Amino acid sequence: MSNHTDALTKQVFTLVSELYAYGIREVVISPGSRSTPLAIAIEAHPKLKSWIHPDERSAAFFAMGLMKGSERPVAILCTSGTAAANYTPAIAESDLSHLPLVVLTSDRPHELRGIGAPQAINQTNMFENYVQYQFDFPIADADESQDYLLNTIKFQIQKASQYFYGPHRGPIHLNLPFREPLTPNLEKVEWLNSDNKILPHYQKTASLNEIKTIMQKRKGLIVVGDMQHQDVDQILTYATIHDMPILADPLSQLRKEHHPNVVTTYDLLYRSGLSINADFIIRVGKPVISKKVNQWLKATEAFQILVQNNDQPDAFPKVPHVSYEMSANDFFRQLSEIPTVERKNWLEKWQSLEKQAHIKIKDYLRTATDESAFVANLLDKLTKEDALFVSNSMPIRDVDNLFIDCEAEIYANRGANGIDGVISTAIGMAAHKRVTLLIGDLAFYHDMNGLLMSKLNDINLNIILLNNDGGGIFSFLPQKSSADIYFERLFGTPTGLNFEHAALLYDFSYRRFETIETFKYAELSKLGAHVYEIITNRDENLSQHQNLYLKLSDIIDVTL
Repeated sequence: MSNHTDALTKQVFTLVSELYAYGIREVVISPGSRSTPLAIAIEAHPKLKSWIHPDERSAAFFAMGLMKGSERPVAILCTSGTAAANYTPAIAESDLSHLPLVVLTSDRPHELRGIGAPQAINQTNMFENYVQYQFDFPIADADESQDYLLNTIKFQIQKASQYFYGPHRGPIHLNLPFREPLTPNLEKVEWLNSDNKILPHYQKTASLNEIKTIMQKRKGLIVVGDMQHQDVDQILTYATIHDMPILADPLSQLRKEHHPNVVTTYDLLYRSGLSINADFIIRVGKPVISKKVNQWLKATEAFQILVQNNDQPDAFPKVPHVSYEMSANDFFRQLSEIPTVERKNWLEKWQSLEKQAHIKIKDYLRTATDESAFVANLLDKLTKEDALFVSNSMPIRDVDNLFIDCEAEIYANRGANGIDGVISTAIGMAAHKRVTLLIGDLAFYHDMNGLLMSKLNDINLNIILLNNDGGGIFSFLPQKSSADIYFERLFGTPTGLNFEHAALLYDFSYRRFETIETFKYAELSKLGAHVYEIITNRDENLSQHQNLYLKLSDIIDVTL
């Protein structure tokens, strides 16, 4: 065995051991030649789970789903060249979602860079706009000190691990050049270490003195977005004691608690003409889905407090008056020191509107046949054992409006809010949870390659495919009327695809529904991979949604 092979083996076995020690348990590998040393090291590790996905773009989104399902950092590995560039959309989404995606890109050795060698592009700092940390490793060389290389690996992984957990979470990029021969020495597996280190934890506290006065005012609101699955019990406790209404985004996971202070219909109420005059707002977690709420938050003069457990708070839609980098539970636990204020009448007005809105929505759904009717019926089918992954565009908005009585957990990619990689993320989650995916036809088309991971790994998944033959959300935007002659070609974008063929190609069973009556009585399977395609009409969908907004306007007779 050559000195080069032993040096290479020591390098990749040490790297994999350090990643495991800091909490990596799963790696998604997109096969290639230059990544051979690291791929073999990952496969040889006794406690690492590897997934094989030949499409790098889908592979990275699949890894994001694994992170959402396991709440652990996940690594991805690819070969050199443009393979790495296909990771970019998922890295951008991970950055905005504060997800710890560990990006491992294999590279040509330094002497082959910049001279026109095949499959050699500039991979150094190639994701610098989206990663929290990046490092271009030295190469394993038998003629140089192995101590230097191994110490560099340990030091860099230790530095990078601060972005795996806590408020600093986000993607990192490690670029790894390898010289040929590329096969490590598998007789040295004892160099692989599977010990656990103590994982780093970061927490910052702050004084609440500066908000004590504002917290004595009567009209206070708590607005909760995606909490990245933090504990939320202190939010509910505080709201109960202080009679505070909670506008809870479906991704907050608060709606499934059915707490009397939680308001779910705020988006529909705003759309139907509700006017609010609040004194202060506590914004918790990421920005909410509701465009109407975000517009109001931007326009209101109410004092705004932002609570996020990360060191780069999301100021959108408006820079808050004060920001706290801490967990929601820690923040509301400290607020218990502030005396209670009489807010019962304020809370009861919100509760009355919520109750009336529920009645109006349920009355509307008795005769509705649009996409909202199918979404509401899907939510009725789910239990607290289910996780619903929701695509962006119209599906997430319908869930926002209609998630009233459901007990399922709701997930989505709301960092960059794109429709790419949705299937892959959902399948990655389904490796850890019982998942149903709600998706539109364009998003489904965009990531059909992602279906392969279910076929190859026997991952159970139900896909509810809303097919309105195009981009349904654009019908709700000004382009529908202002650019009518160009609308269908530029925005409607019908494809006319028969998705039954895609389902069968990837070994998914397939059922097609054209009426709400037939879907109501359909049972979703708990095992296997299935596509339930629902045929809808964009114009009818727009018209019936507008009728819903009009129906709710009947109850808006107060300014809160």
